[in-house]
Amino acid sequence: MRRLQAAERERRAAIEELIRLGAVRSHVLVGDLGERIAAAYYSVELMPQFTPGHDLVDRRRRRIDVKTLHATPDGPRTIIGQPRRPCDLVFALRLHYAYTPAEALEIPIELAEAYVGANGKLSWTRKLASESAVVHLDAAQLARGDPHPAGLRRRSPPTPRRNP
Repeated sequence: MRRLQAAERERRAAIEELIRLGAVRSHVLVGDLGERIAAAYYSVELMPQFTPGHDLVDRRRRRIDVKTLHATPDGPRTIIGQPRRPCDLVFALRLHYAYTPAEALEIPIELAEAYVGANGKLSWTRKLASESAVVHLDAAQLARGDPHPAGLRRRSPPTPRRNP
């Protein structure tokens, strides 16, 4: 138990350092990293913390709720979470176990709500990812940024899922 308590103190100290450096905004490490990656992708600033229903507004004035899924050592996660209005779009971002961006989905809120399961949460499924209204972004696209900040983008084909 002492080792666990010491490890937790070290983890919290590391997150405090990341906050001090401006890498994250709170103690919600994975969520904060995802929000930073999304803001960089869209080239916009984040909304103030705890803005109801969305984390950023893109240049097309879409309110975007960022949901970040951090992979386990065994593979990617699938539970995106509960979509919350007043967002217009859910940006579901998958991170590799090493915290690097793997892929993302842009999901219109109406479609996200239609895919909420019995558990009250949205899941990343092949069926959802194949919907014509969903935009799939791979790691290279996430690194390059939004190529059409003021217009619509064509849907990119799904890429094989790998976890380095």
